[in-house]
Amino acid sequence: MLCFTRWFFEQEARCMTKARRLGVWTPVLYAVDPVLHTLTFEYVEGTSVKDVFLEFGSHGVNKERLDDIAFQIGDAIGKLHDGGLIHGDLTTSNMLLKSDTKHLVLIDFGLSFTSTLPEDKAVDLYVLERALIAMHSSCGNVMDQILAAYRKSSKQWSSTLNKLAQVRQRGRKRIMVG
Repeated sequence: MLCFTRWFFEQEARCMTKARRLGVWTPVLYAVDPVLHTLTFEYVEGTSVKDVFLEFGSHGVNKERLDDIAFQIGDAIGKLHDGGLIHGDLTTSNMLLKSDTKHLVLIDFGLSFTSTLPEDKAVDLYVLERALIAMHSSCGNVMDQILAAYRKSSKQWSSTLNKLAQVRQRGRKRIMVG
């Protein structure tokens, strides 16, 4: 068990550091304690994208703001994927908006791994799409906007989005069959 825990612990630190090198905003990693299996990160003052999306249409969260956030999400995921990094848990709970700059910050790289396979990238996007459908149906076509930004950000978008169509089909079959 200790080796398994240590591997996940080290993997999260490596992946978050790699994401930063790829130009994706993440909390700064300050310390790694291999004995206690703890990572110490910068505290990011801000709001989760989940909370912002849930307030869509009220409290000053308008379509313009939603479009900006969708662009930042697609851009960040494109950078990760082109760098061979899969987040593994792309949900709006794992995305923060910094209070001072409104920059998107990705957190929780505990399920992240490295891969250049279009299938892995497509599944990463599909997880986000399902999360958006489940939690944020009031935000309309936000996934389409995220994918448009992804296309602009990623050099390998075509193979990933073709694979995403296949992943969606498999998901629909599972839903129908149970």
